[in-house]
Amino acid sequence: MTSEFTFPKIHSFPPLYTKQPNATILSTQLDSWSQIILQYCEYFRITSMTLNGTVKSSQLVDVGKSDSLPPLFVNNAINRSVSADFQSAIFSHLIHKVKKAEYINPKNPELGIYVYWRSITEWAQLLYDFVDKTGQLGTVLTLYELTKAEDSGLPESLRNLDEELLVKVLKDVLIKQGRAQLLMDDEGGIGGVKIV
Repeated sequence: MTSEFTFPKIHSFPPLYTKQPNATILSTQLDSWSQIILQYCEYFRITSMTLNGTVKSSQLVDVGKSDSLPPLFVNNAINRSVSADFQSAIFSHLIHKVKKAEYINPKNPELGIYVYWRSITEWAQLLYDFVDKTGQLGTVLTLYELTKAEDSGLPESLRNLDEELLVKVLKDVLIKQGRAQLLMDDEGGIGGVKIV
């Protein structure tokens, strides 16, 4: 799996790893890094990362626990790596300019970021379509049934979706559209989800 991913040619361009002083070149450089991150995350189905590029959550179960991924911000073949400060600038660009990521908790950025190689609106539509297609509209479902159940006909696109991201999709899209509600349990956790 990991050997199949190929970084774009620009990943082997030494100046890519050093923050460029010229604003125009820097903007192009940040766009290049943003595209690399999105391609990398989509390939490995990574939905969240730490601010140093480590996987927090991936839909591919073995990826999140594996050291076999090619490093995102390091290219040993050319002996280059991106500094922590520049990584921060790259993620800031991905969040604020490209708008394909956001902090898991804006008040505590150290918790990492969600990476949106698929937008939350697209995630919401996939979820809604699955529940609709399987005749479960109006049925109370657990987060487990919506992300991990083996026998539910869950499509590969939703399997092993990070539950935090699932809740964000529900709250930020489906609940705001009036198409879902969360049912809380006695401890204040999410006991179930009803999509209508």
